[in-house]
Amino acid sequence: MASKTIEDVLFPGIDVRVEGVSDSSGILVVGAVSTARPGRCPNCRKEARRVHSTYQRSLDERPLGLCRVVVRLRVRRYFCDRGSCSRATFVEHVPGLSARYRRSSTGLVGWLRSIAIELGGRPAARLCRRLRLAAGRTRLLRLLTAPTVPDRAPRVLGVDEFAFRKGCTYGTVLVDVEAGRVVDVLPGRTSETFAAWLKEHPGAETVCRDRASSWPASPWP
Repeated sequence: MASKTIEDVLFPGIDVRVEGVSDSSGILVVGAVSTARPGRCPNCRKEARRVHSTYQRSLDERPLGLCRVVVRLRVRRYFCDRGSCSRATFVEHVPGLSARYRRSSTGLVGWLRSIAIELGGRPAARLCRRLRLAAGRTRLLRLLTAPTVPDRAPRVLGVDEFAFRKGCTYGTVLVDVEAGRVVDVLPGRTSETFAAWLKEHPGAETVCRDRASSWPASPWP
């Protein structure tokens, strides 16, 4: 059985080479360099041929046990040799590890987004503190993206209200009951808003909702 390298353990399937690992005040600092193929210009998509320079990026990575991990990643800046392109140089990104404007690894961002989806803002932030992940509720909520709204409503549609701000602002969440996923979020909790949505998204055969007194007095479709 072949032995695993440190790259296999820390960066499985990612084109980097680990140059050093050190422990600084309880933080595991991993020095790495990109070994990926030359990148493509984000404007014209021409593959790079010449290296302009290199520089180091710092990325927060997923923790190892209770140890915080920071990656010092050395990446290349390339020339764009297409004369008609407005971009003279561009920086490479390592697929599976780095992304533009991100100070966290792709894997860590995926962790944080999953936690935010399951727990929301403050509960997710409390869990992140216990996991030694540097993420406040504002950052976690910014990672959430709106679901893609289908053209047709699911066959079994669940409807419920929730509070953006209790006692002040409410919304309505629509769920595909059979698939167990959110379909859309509507502003307010009126029957008129929901009826308008159903007209634009036909296909619901069964609508599930509770009979709480907080629902509008007028019947929903």
